[in-house]
Formats: sequence, structure tokens, C-alpha cells
Amino acid sequence: MSVAPGTVSLAAVSSALQAWLTEAGIPLVLRDRATGEWLPVPIEIAGDPNGLLPVFLVAGEAVWREATGKGFALAVRRDPGALLGYRLDSIGSGSFSAVLLSTMEATAQVARNDQLPVHDLFGAVWKATLDRADRTLSGRAVAAIPVSQSEANP
Repeated sequence: MSVAPGTVSLAAVSSALQAWLTEAGIPLVLRDRATGEWLPVPIEIAGDPNGLLPVFLVAGEAVWREATGKGFALAVRRDPGALLGYRLDSIGSGSFSAVLLSTMEATAQVARNDQLPVHDLFGAVWKATLDRADRTLSGRAVAAIPVSQSEANP
């Protein structure tokens, strides 16, 4: 699969994230608000651009931004058919290794008690991303975190 110069393959990151989560063997879970029960989340949903991949990569981008001051120019857009109502269309800048390693670090920061409570990735960073996306025209791709082109290029 070819990607535009300066971008990172979404498919490659998705596949690598799923492989790493599978190899790590740490179950992904979400808490059911109605029952308080922890529910398992299939690894495939973690790597799906219509599933939880936007949340994982926004959390990874926050780690990268803290370390470097720059983001990955994630293109997140509203999609009523997506699991959380938003989908990830592309990774506009950065390197494969920076995206994956920072996402792995963000994931490691929330893992506890031999499980990964995915809802802990839904912090202020994800909320800020959704707020920014809501302020754009409906259906138009938006940069999730970067606000300028120079800031988007690590």
C-alpha cells in the first residue's frame, strides 16, 4: 500500500498495534456504565479506524506532543456509523516508529491489574479532539491536535 510522502500508513499502524496488543496478552476492557461490569473488547476494534484506533492514536499523539511539542496531524472526522461517532482518516505526519512507540507508551500508562481499561484513554485529549472536530464543517477531515503545518511536522 502506498502512502503520500510525509504521511504514515494507517493500515501499517493498525496492523502493528493489533499485533503488539495480541502479543502483550493484556486484555482490553471497557466498563459497562449500567452494570459496572468489565466487558472484553476484541483486539480488532482497537485497530479499526472506525473503532478505537482514533482514541489510541490521539493518546499516543499526546505522549509525543509532550516529548517533542509536535503532533501527527491526525485527520479525525465525524462519522455516525463509527463506534464512537468519529473515524480516523489518516496520519498526516510523523514516522511509523514515533506513532507506534508513543501509542504503546500511552497504552502502557493506562494498563493496570493485568488489563487495559480502554476508557482510561478517553481523557481530556480525546475530548479536546472531539470538541475541535465538532467546530468544523460536518464531514470535513480535521487535524486532531496540530494547529499549524509547522507544528504538524515532527
